[in-house]
Amino acid sequence: MENVDIRPLWLMQAPDHSGMSVANRNLAAGMLRNDCHPEIFAVEDGENSHDFEMLGCPVRVFPHFGGAFFGGAAVREAEALGITLVHALSADVVPRAERVAAKLRVPLVVTANRLDETEIRGLARFSGQGIVAVSRAIKERIVNLAGIGQDRIRVIHNGLDLTRMPKPSFTESDAPAAWRCPVIGTLGRLSQKKGQRVFLQAVKILLERGLDAEFVILGDGPDRSALRVLADELNVTKRVTFTPHTVSGQLGQLDILVEPSLQEGLGMSVMQAMATGVPVVATGVGGLYDLIEDGVTGVMVPAADPAALAEAIWSLLKNPSERREMAKQARKMIEQEFSADLVSKTLLDYYRECCDAFPGRGR
Repeated sequence: MENVDIRPLWLMQAPDHSGMSVANRNLAAGMLRNDCHPEIFAVEDGENSHDFEMLGCPVRVFPHFGGAFFGGAAVREAEALGITLVHALSADVVPRAERVAAKLRVPLVVTANRLDETEIRGLARFSGQGIVAVSRAIKERIVNLAGIGQDRIRVIHNGLDLTRMPKPSFTESDAPAAWRCPVIGTLGRLSQKKGQRVFLQAVKILLERGLDAEFVILGDGPDRSALRVLADELNVTKRVTFTPHTVSGQLGQLDILVEPSLQEGLGMSVMQAMATGVPVVATGVGGLYDLIEDGVTGVMVPAADPAALAEAIWSLLKNPSERREMAKQARKMIEQEFSADLVSKTLLDYYRECCDAFPGRGR
């Protein structure tokens, strides 16, 4: 493949603490290590802007980029930067990205991160050159719902910046000490589709079965109040802690990470747990099949089945050697397939393909 000099412009809504934003930060780190410097424009400032700035990829905020009247400043900035490709990092900025790419006369790529039906169907009108699906499930959904040919879609997973996640030791000393009970948690936005209600129902089953454990729900979102009410109704409040998540400080303290989602594009929290050496129990939905080989790199259970979820947690807790081996295999898989450096190299190659095929190239 011809070596095309790539200067990508990434467009996003806001650099927040969502899984999508964390994935973009990891991808930026990998890009820099692959000698490519993405320029990042956002519609809004966000609480995660500092993380990008620390990398050397500051986020420029242009509230009107792509707009008919006040969007010119972003376009002039992009022209001055010598942008050769525009990448919409989520579907919600596609209309703006299309206008910017058209004015710059450069190829346009979009990343599809979610299985949301409305969002997927909207891609049927996408006018750009390429679509990145972060899982096979999302690619299949785009083909079926948006009617887009498979040749326009490339599956490129999210990646993790493993320089921030040192390899765990996986020794017997990693098991919970005899004097403390295990900690089982779930991490993600608190919403109905993330399945925290099923998690709480599984907690009730485990406590009634006599399990001495602590449970934690890491994250925030619109379902927080309803989940607290449900925990009270199930009489599990004394054993469940709700806390806004800080992954680096809390995820590694879990003995098992539970992903009870009813719909999942890929599963950033699962990837983070795997990289941290925390064994995973997850529902068999969406992109989680790209991450978990049942019984090898994690345990998969049917969605919306609290009894099956409770049984999988119970079984893993009673088999520390199995947990340790599963976590070891999961970390190995992350290193081999999901490192940000590898993912970024794959994306750069795809950028070059899109630039090579772009009708306006060489004008």
